[in-house]
Amino acid sequence: MLKQYIVLPAYGFRSQTLAHAATLRAARPVAAALGGGDAAARPAISKVDVIDSVSADGPKLVRMTPETELQLRLEEPSLKIVPLVIYEKMRVIHEIKRAAAAAVSATSAQGAVLRIEDAAGAPLAGARIIAFSSFRTRAGDEGRTDANGEVHLRIASGTTLERIYVYGPPRHWGRFERNFNLADGARLQLEPIDLSQDFLALRRFRNALPLNAGQGVVVGIIDSGVDGDHPLLPNVSGGANMVLAETMGDPGQIADWGPAAVDGEHGTHVAGIVGARPAAGLDLAGVAPGVTLRSYRVFPHTGGGATNYDIMNAIDRAVQDGCHIINLSLGGGEEDEAVRAAIGSALDSGVLVIAAAGNDGRKPVSFPGALPFCIAVSAMGWTDSFPPSSSEASDIARPYGAHQTFLGAFSNFGPQIDLTGPGVGVVSTLPGGTFGAMSGTSMASPAVAGYAAFLLAEDSIILGLNGADRGTALRDRLFGSAIPLGFGRDYEGFGLPGKG
Repeated sequence: MLKQYIVLPAYGFRSQTLAHAATLRAARPVAAALGGGDAAARPAISKVDVIDSVSADGPKLVRMTPETELQLRLEEPSLKIVPLVIYEKMRVIHEIKRAAAAAVSATSAQGAVLRIEDAAGAPLAGARIIAFSSFRTRAGDEGRTDANGEVHLRIASGTTLERIYVYGPPRHWGRFERNFNLADGARLQLEPIDLSQDFLALRRFRNALPLNAGQGVVVGIIDSGVDGDHPLLPNVSGGANMVLAETMGDPGQIADWGPAAVDGEHGTHVAGIVGARPAAGLDLAGVAPGVTLRSYRVFPHTGGGATNYDIMNAIDRAVQDGCHIINLSLGGGEEDEAVRAAIGSALDSGVLVIAAAGNDGRKPVSFPGALPFCIAVSAMGWTDSFPPSSSEASDIARPYGAHQTFLGAFSNFGPQIDLTGPGVGVVSTLPGGTFGAMSGTSMASPAVAGYAAFLLAEDSIILGLNGADRGTALRDRLFGSAIPLGFGRDYEGFGLPGKG
């Protein structure tokens, strides 16, 4: 059975061994691509097809059988062969386990209807409901409210739900309830998000930073795409669609760097945290509104995760496009040598890479954040930065720190943590010119990326450095700006950036 692999140099990111292979769209024997030796004398290499190439002398996506992969390792010791790995967004959404759900699923006639309303009792469409009859086994049901604000759950009416999470539609907070009686006709109300409130997490974090913070700095958002038409994101200067499955058959799709059709709001929210600019009557600012943003979409329109090949390709593209900082609000899976090589190459070029630590609930830091040359960010929050009934309230957990702070219950931890950032109930931009709240280390990472952009723009000496010296100096400046909150080293690293 043919499988896909990434072939890259054993050391580094580019190699003369790969220099004879131009960027390929049609599969061809890797022997011709590598331009090395007699294919007949190297039987494995003649059985490998090149699907795509990051650059002329860079890593390649190939297709071969597992048996051929083993043979190729022997024939080409100067190459490293890496399997495809899938990464996910690091936003917190509790999930139902379908096998457990099936055991408690009710018929349509037995199921209950839940209505979600605003504070005035008007129906709210588009709210996402996650209802657990058993949180331990993740049994229950989920759905989104319709135009009448109603969701039909396949859980018998009258069931007491152990937990119910409501993730609010745009402009509204979510809702969290324990031991909720799912009586037929039950309803829950959501509070509106008031952008004028000083307690909002992002406003509290950016504090007195000027609205031109980050001017002259370019930040690459490798994510699910960014809404370049959002009135608060006029600083998005373009980008690229890096999803090979979409561009391989139609290279014209490379310009499709906007939000993915499925679960595409994540990238716009991340971009707004870095650099939203208040406008159109919306008093919502990112950490560094003066930055230039670039969008590199790696999550496909069909939904699901992003491959390590697409992420690796996006990191390289962001470096070539002149980004100073790259944000990776993604993670998961085992250690991945392909993304490791791309991040290492970015650092050699002076680009600082900041990544989410992961949302596995106090488990070890996920990759790529766990890599030693990547800035790994955990997610903290303030207990008074969201309504006490909101879904964010369920994320309050130990350890607690100074100034009503806590580390989000979902956040990973470990010795790889470098910094912490606001990641619970963060209000930012959403596609369609609107805004909303999200939680996760996905939100903490771009907050720190925005602060790094502010520091870089303020320091002409660091900005004028070349190569790895610039990235190393910016990293040290970022660490030096941090203030410990009292969580402990493995939960916050150097602490929360903000000393300036």
